[in-house]
Amino acid sequence: MDMTHAILTTLAGWLLGGFINGIVGFGAALVAMPIVALGLDMRTAVPTCGLVVLALNIQMTWSYRAHLDTSGIRALFLGALPGAATGVLLLRHFPEAWLKTGLGLLLAAYALWGLCSAQPHARRLAAGWGALAGFLSTSLGTAFGFNGPPLAVYLSLRGGSQREIKAALGAFFIVSGLFIVSAHGLAGLYSARALTLFAVALPAVILGGWAGIRVSGRFGEGHFKRILFAMIMVMGLSMIRGALSAVN
Repeated sequence: MDMTHAILTTLAGWLLGGFINGIVGFGAALVAMPIVALGLDMRTAVPTCGLVVLALNIQMTWSYRAHLDTSGIRALFLGALPGAATGVLLLRHFPEAWLKTGLGLLLAAYALWGLCSAQPHARRLAAGWGALAGFLSTSLGTAFGFNGPPLAVYLSLRGGSQREIKAALGAFFIVSGLFIVSAHGLAGLYSARALTLFAVALPAVILGGWAGIRVSGRFGEGHFKRILFAMIMVMGLSMIRGALSAVN
């Protein structure tokens, strides 16, 4: 694909993804990947995404470090390694159209859950739920480039203030992100093109994340999340349509 087109879609996707992530604490890859995938094949977009998301969540964790509670992170390690291996197998052995259709279906399903579900009450969760969240997070992140939904669900069930949840999301994403990046590296997915596009995306996502954090206190969280989930739904359905059109 044309490199200029790839650079422009990478910049646009990660600037918007970083901004959304800064406001709600997750969703950078969910927002960015449908845009980035317009200019990149999935085997370039996904490993680039792993590096970008890892850098973004280091930024977010640092911004909310005073509110970080590390309890529960160890449980993620139990599921993270097999999840990363599963994601690599999906990425290397499934056709690209299948991967894009799968990503679109996951985006649409996640958006539907977000639009329809009530806010759950906080509760104590056994370590097994953390391990399951780690497995699902790293398998989704390694195969599709985003690891947010399982961890967002897990942390929403645990409860906490907005800042505590954002700090925990950032820290948990760093844990799963390290497994994802390592799995991509061991699988030989980091080409010169992928690393170049990571260098292009990094300033855009950091700028977007900084801007999102700055304005996050000015939005009504419930109203904004409804808009976000609706946008994710549209993106997911658009990706499914594009993948099906390519097959036909």
